Amino acid sequence: MPVNILKSLTRDKYARLLPRIFPGAASIELLALGGESVWQIGDSKSPEPALSDKDAWIPFTGGVEQQRLPDGEIRYRTAIVTRDRGPIAYLAVAYEAQASVPLETAGNRLQRSFADATAIVQDELELQHECNQLAVELTERYEELNLVYSTKDHVEYFEEGQEALVRLVHNCADYLDVGLATLMCRERGLVLHSENANEAPSDPEGILDVLGKAVYDRVESQVACVIVNELDDDERARLLENRNENVLAYPILDDHGTAIGMLAVVARKELHTFSNGDRNLLEVMAKKASRIIHTHHDSLTGLMNRNGFESSLVTSLANAHKNNGQHCLLHVDIDQLHVVNDLMGHQEGDSLIRRAAKLLRGLLRDSDFLARLGGDEFAVLLSNCSMREGQKVAEKIRAAIADLKVISARKQLDTTASIGVVAITRDTEGIVGAMASAEIACKAAKDNGRDRIEIFEQDNTTLIRRSEEIEWIGRIQQALREDHFRLFCQPVLPIDSADAPHYEILIRMLDDNGDVLSPASFLPAAERYQLMPLLDRWVIHNTLKSLRAVWTEIDGTGAVFCINLSGQSLTNNGFTTFVADELRQSAIDATRICFEITETAAISNIDEANGFIADMRALGCRFALDDFGAGLSSFGYLKVLDVDYLKIDGSFVCEVTTDKVSRSMVEAICQIGRTMGLDMIAEFVGDQATVELLRDIGVDYVQGFFIGKPVPLVEVTAELQSAATRSA
Repeated sequence: MPVNILKSLTRDKYARLLPRIFPGAASIELLALGGESVWQIGDSKSPEPALSDKDAWIPFTGGVEQQRLPDGEIRYRTAIVTRDRGPIAYLAVAYEAQASVPLETAGNRLQRSFADATAIVQDELELQHECNQLAVELTERYEELNLVYSTKDHVEYFEEGQEALVRLVHNCADYLDVGLATLMCRERGLVLHSENANEAPSDPEGILDVLGKAVYDRVESQVACVIVNELDDDERARLLENRNENVLAYPILDDHGTAIGMLAVVARKELHTFSNGDRNLLEVMAKKASRIIHTHHDSLTGLMNRNGFESSLVTSLANAHKNNGQHCLLHVDIDQLHVVNDLMGHQEGDSLIRRAAKLLRGLLRDSDFLARLGGDEFAVLLSNCSMREGQKVAEKIRAAIADLKVISARKQLDTTASIGVVAITRDTEGIVGAMASAEIACKAAKDNGRDRIEIFEQDNTTLIRRSEEIEWIGRIQQALREDHFRLFCQPVLPIDSADAPHYEILIRMLDDNGDVLSPASFLPAAERYQLMPLLDRWVIHNTLKSLRAVWTEIDGTGAVFCINLSGQSLTNNGFTTFVADELRQSAIDATRICFEITETAAISNIDEANGFIADMRALGCRFALDDFGAGLSSFGYLKVLDVDYLKIDGSFVCEVTTDKVSRSMVEAICQIGRTMGLDMIAEFVGDQATVELLRDIGVDYVQGFFIGKPVPLVEVTAELQSAATRSA
């Protein structure tokens, strides 16, 4: 033990203590093993002998040695021994010769005194040593905490995530004081490393190559830490090709516990031996790396996710604006994934997605970007690529996907892909528009038969219309959240009889300025993107709520209110229960509610339509078959649909006075309707001549702008209240 450690023993304390243990001693001295005096209590008359002269000391008793000095003084010493270091010093005691004569025969007493004294000194030295060790460990823990907390793992942007990974690797090399640290995620094409200039391996590229092969394979396959410290370790030969470095590697795991990469540190053998503490610290850093990677990468395929891809797209768009560059953006949709999931299970579906991801990666350049957007959708950014070349790559992708087969048990399914392509140029306004354009083109490819490629072009009116519809999705959802829809209604009046009027409930939307928007603006988008169930529920809830507030006043008018339903709602889970609950809670006479279902929706969902009609008729509701005559099988399906009214398609009604075919259709529909005991409604009535002709044909109710334009529901209920008051 160094002399400065021995000097940490306080002399003053021992100056009071040791003379009591050794009464009559001329001097008491603490000596280093080399003979240097650390401190002395009392004065010795003789000069200090050369303690290195082993012959000067002779055994006395029980580990105590004796030395006679020339002046007759007698010295005794014993070693101070610690558990970890063995002998570290001597405690020496001198007596004058005359005084020590009795002591020569008192060995047991002297032995006990030395045992008590050395025990005290040893305990203090052990305590000092433990405190020093604790200080070292606390310093190491402090450095580890600095490493952990200075390494950011909560990131928002892709570039931020990349910078965080670079900093993490640098910190590992710096805080662990090793020559090299590296992060490798082979499937993600991610390799980062940082070197410590003063301690770097002699051949950094060589050790990185070794790490990327055998060490990576071991960590990935066994999902376990690898430590190579021993020079003659068999692992050194198998994993490091007998290189003379020590290695510590830890797996980076995904959410499922699968190794997706490796974090490793390398040190020259003579400079660093890896400990369990190093292993624990690297485990923490590997978990941080995993969190950073998962922020911008898809856990199933290892590809970038939407967030990461959008960041790359921002950079490419900036390049296009600055340098007049051109890139291509592809939206790839695997057509049959839902079929695979349904017939073979989601495990096979996940396998198909992983195979497709690997296939796509193999078809692209290192400079291209590939991401999984979610589900069965991928995005590809072809850097510095013309539209012509982009189409060629898209065709390679389409053909390669078509070659994929999904085989499970005795089933085999072919796969195809629909691909949308859009150019990224200086005219591209933003990434949202670019990705929406590619998605629109992809959906057009699916609608046009799948297994094909569609190019988004500004003069393609079909794709432009789809683009506008997609913009409406967000506006519709916002309007639902902020209650920006309003209820209107249009009268449906009896053509001859004194029957009560009907009113068709219509939905309108307010724009940002509070102006009323035509349903033609937003309903096509709602129908295409499956938002109609949300709108239908909103209409039903708010219609019944409004009627309930005035029902006691208008009940006597006999008015019937007609609510349109989409085919999507008929197949929507829980919709029948929702409507039944709303009707019961409203306490409105259900016979005064009529649901209108279009002929096309009813025929397309015949079983669901019949089930819904039966359930609602049990509550008393009425039904009208809307747009009747527009379908090809109108009369055949009419026999199985239990409805009260036929609403003749407006395309026939508006031409009934000028077109013989239209008149014949209206007459035929009315004849069938009367035979089945149904009331007939004609919509799109535009003038009195049409009313008169429809009366002659036998139509019961008429509707159209000539009869009455749509007005807010609150105005109609107010008029009905006034009419009820007057009749009272």
